Formats: sequence, structure tokens, C-alpha cells
Amino acid sequence: MELESQLEGFRKRGLGVAALSYDSIEVLKDFASRRHITFPLLSDPESKVIRAYGLLNDIDYPVGNFAHGVPFPGTFVTDGKGVIQSKYFEKAYAERRTAASILALGGTLSGGAPTEFRNEQFILRTSVSNATVAPGHRVTLVLDLEMAKSLHAYAPGDHRYRPLTLKLDPNPLVTPHDLVRPKSEPYNFKPLNETVPVYTGRFRLLQDVTVAGPTREMQEALKAEAPSIELAGELSYQICSETVCYAPAKVPVRWTLRLIPLDRERAPEASRKR
Repeated sequence: MELESQLEGFRKRGLGVAALSYDSIEVLKDFASRRHITFPLLSDPESKVIRAYGLLNDIDYPVGNFAHGVPFPGTFVTDGKGVIQSKYFEKAYAERRTAASILALGGTLSGGAPTEFRNEQFILRTSVSNATVAPGHRVTLVLDLEMAKSLHAYAPGDHRYRPLTLKLDPNPLVTPHDLVRPKSEPYNFKPLNETVPVYTGRFRLLQDVTVAGPTREMQEALKAEAPSIELAGELSYQICSETVCYAPAKVPVRWTLRLIPLDRERAPEASRKR
């Protein structure tokens, strides 16, 4: 289980981990034994806690549905007093943001060594929260940039320069989300009396993608001897200094995600929810 593999990362951030579901204690014991789960699995068989937090998914699973009681999938991060500091939720039950993605959003990466690109203007290192993904996983592509001294890249805004933008090539196996950029800083170019938003020094771009569920394309991809998802795209930018503005340019980027099927093994029938 992906969450189990990221426990140490959460502990290093001073966080404990527990999971809550409407499954019975027997089902959770079976799952924990099969998947070697070491963190607490909490049983809420009547969905009382799920309802108390307003998480009951009675849209997709109304009263009378065999799965009624299922919550919207998500994660709360709380402080030591139980106050929610952040939350991550998806609309579809089969889609889940990975634990490694949550850690990546907080600055901790565990998806393997980054790929590096260098030119005279900046260093670009690309990495990913999860090197291995399953259908429905929401993972984070990471682009770390380090600008050369006295140079800046442009953020989106009301100006005529090309802003820093990531564009992924269409891929039926993933759905991209909005690019998350860092906070920009104002730069005043006195000769033109203009102030524009820019990025300087070291900063990070985050691009979430959700891996497709059990679509026809996904089923075909999983049949490969070594199934994977190849993500390609380009980073567009324009770099300037106090005296020189370089022409807009692009650099290709690429990520390879190893693809694994979902765990379809179920608990013994006698212990399942009815």
C-alpha cells in the first residue's frame, strides 16, 4: 500500500497516520494482514464519524446502494490539537491523491533521483512524487528551477513577456490539473517605467496529474510486459536581466511512471459489509 511506504516521510514531519473507513473490524484486519499495514485502520461501520465530518458520499452511493456509507476520498492534516491545517479531496471514489504527493506539496520528495537540464540561464531539475502509480492515483510532477545570478523569469500577469508555463502533451492515461506556481515578486524596469511579476533564485513548479481509472486505454497499457506511462511536454519561458531580454524559448520535459494494477483481492465473504 502506497501510504504504508510513506510513513517515515510523515514521521519526519512530526505527523502520525491513521485511516478511517466504513469497513468492519474483520475486513480491516484481513486487509492489514495481507498488505502488511502497520498504521491504525479505524472502523466506522455505521458511518457516524463520516457523517459527522460531512463526508458521506450519498450522491454516488444513495440509500439502498450496496456501498451506501462510503465517504468522499480524502485526507485531513491536523496539528497536535486536532485543528485541520490542510485537506486533500477528490470527487470520484476511485481517485486518490497519493501520500507521496501530499509530502511533495510540503517539500519532501521520494520519487527517485531528479533529471537535470542546464543552460547559461538556469538549472532545471524534474522529478515526481511517485515513480510507481496505479489507476486513479493523483501524483505530482515537480520542476525545480535555479536562475542564474541577476536573471529572472516572468510570472503570468498584465505584460507582453512570455510567462513560465508548462504544457503537457495529451495522454489518454492521465488528466492534468492546474499548474501551481510559487508566489512571484514585483520587478521594476526603470528604463521602461514598468513593474512586472517575476521569479528569481530557486523556486518550484508543481503539476498534478490523475492517472486514468479502468478505461480501455488503461487496460491495454497494463497488458504490456513492463507497463508504464510516458509523460512529455515543454516548459515555455522568457529570461531577462537588467540589461538584456532573451528571446522566448522552450525546453522539453519528460517523466516515466511505472504502472501497476490495483489490488483487487477482497476480504473473505463472511466478513464483508452487507
